[in-house]
Amino acid sequence: MKKLWIFLFLPLLIFGAPKKKSTYHLNDTKIINPTIVIDAGHGGKDHGACVKSPWCREKRLALETALLVEKHLKQLGYKVIMTRRNDRFVSLEKRVELANKMSSDLFVSIHYNSCPSPQPHGIEIHYTEDKKNKKRTKASEKLAQTVLDKLATRTKARNRGLKKGKLYVTRNAQMPAILVEGGFVTNQTECKKIVQNAYKDTIAKSIAEGIDKFLKQ
Repeated sequence: MKKLWIFLFLPLLIFGAPKKKSTYHLNDTKIINPTIVIDAGHGGKDHGACVKSPWCREKRLALETALLVEKHLKQLGYKVIMTRRNDRFVSLEKRVELANKMSSDLFVSIHYNSCPSPQPHGIEIHYTEDKKNKKRTKASEKLAQTVLDKLATRTKARNRGLKKGKLYVTRNAQMPAILVEGGFVTNQTECKKIVQNAYKDTIAKSIAEGIDKFLKQ
């Protein structure tokens, strides 16, 4: 009977064991078969930034771009997890919880910017300085810079640089995390570019290439 109990319990030990957490940000070594979480900002009742001319909502632009990033990353051979694949509301807590629970190796959130003034334009990337984990901070900053360089080169948009902040998703993710602001929807000239499928694909491909370069450095 004891042998039978061990036989029945063994599958639970094997399949129920939690996935080993990524140590990328702890030892600065390359990881094998990395898992990347792509987070499409806003969604559902949370529209994000909205403008009337040209008409657009940030939640839709973010989702379209995020799905394109997923496509390009998969073409490069990466495993991708999406926080949402359609127009639904996902709380910030749930987004981070998913990334941490899946022990993903990178977290990249996709957004578009807005401002009361129509003048600001360009691309910027946010990351959080984690004083308790300097290596995660260093990796997040390096990821942000690598992606931003690709974006600025491909899109020719104004490079607004890296921004240190305490955004919920970048602050609470346990892995290197960045938040990409792909341009200002409140700048009419830039918004006209952003709503074009070809331009969104350029942004997405740049993000994917930046992630790929970061992981291979």
